[in-house]
Amino acid sequence: MIIRELTPCQHQKYDRLSVLYGSVFTTLQWVELFGKDIKNYGIYDAGDNLIGGFFIFTEKKYGFSVYCNPPLTPSIGPFFKNDSINPVRAMDKCKQIISLIAEFIDRTNYSVVSLSFDRNIIDMQPFAWRDYKVTPQYTYIIQLALPVEDIWKRMSNERRNDITRGLKDGLIVKQTDDHKIIKSLVIQTFSRQNKTIDDFYINKILFDFANTGNSFAFVTFANGNPIACTFCVYDNNTAYYILGGYNSENKHHGAGALCVWEAIQYAKNLGLAYFDFEGSMVPAIERYFRGFGGELVPYYRVNKAKLPLEIALKFFKRQFF
Repeated sequence: MIIRELTPCQHQKYDRLSVLYGSVFTTLQWVELFGKDIKNYGIYDAGDNLIGGFFIFTEKKYGFSVYCNPPLTPSIGPFFKNDSINPVRAMDKCKQIISLIAEFIDRTNYSVVSLSFDRNIIDMQPFAWRDYKVTPQYTYIIQLALPVEDIWKRMSNERRNDITRGLKDGLIVKQTDDHKIIKSLVIQTFSRQNKTIDDFYINKILFDFANTGNSFAFVTFANGNPIACTFCVYDNNTAYYILGGYNSENKHHGAGALCVWEAIQYAKNLGLAYFDFEGSMVPAIERYFRGFGGELVPYYRVNKAKLPLEIALKFFKRQFF
């Protein structure tokens, strides 16, 4: 097998494979939002047939090349076709592909690598063997095949009370395609938390990417004013919560939870199998997501830097390096 940069003539086949074996984040429609800063790579078998792919986003920080996930993109893939029926052969092929990716990245001109992989990729030994630090990250996933009553019962009392209180106080949730409202509430939230978010990529996702076939948004209103929002993208089987926000000057404790609850029910009505909160390692956000009763699911990040840069990073980013 071999890895090489994807050529335009392979785009159609890549996208077909992505729909079957990848996620909304591996589609070219998503990847191309990030322009020249991202490269798509194809995975080819011994017969030079395209069987899968992944991508890498590159940032320049202080003159260093940092390989990372694009903004608001939880994983770089990979995705690939694996027809092996025998479980050992299936694991062998997966390990071979992950080994190939680790070797490929090691040959590139990176300064720092910090990449998160799809939650279905659990064999990260090939990276560990090449001296990458492999760290678990976590997300919560709701099984949408459950009856809606069971999904409701699995929530914490606190989260159910938030939703009930919001309804009792006359909050109204509406689905919307007015993404200017979403952007306004998201920007307010990031600013309030002293976090940076790239306005350019928010615009690309909300105004270039989003349509009724790949995303949905809900807004909670109080007295006609938007006070909370939830924005999700989705593929054939999973809805991913990627943006949320609220108005701190006109907030209600149940507004955000009510918005998320409507999004969960909408995803179920679409016939999707999972609702993925896309996780957070921030304790307060993790606790909030946990209250919706999803299953805790790990995914993995690999980190590595060229010496002596890695030595310096061990002091400033010890949890990753």
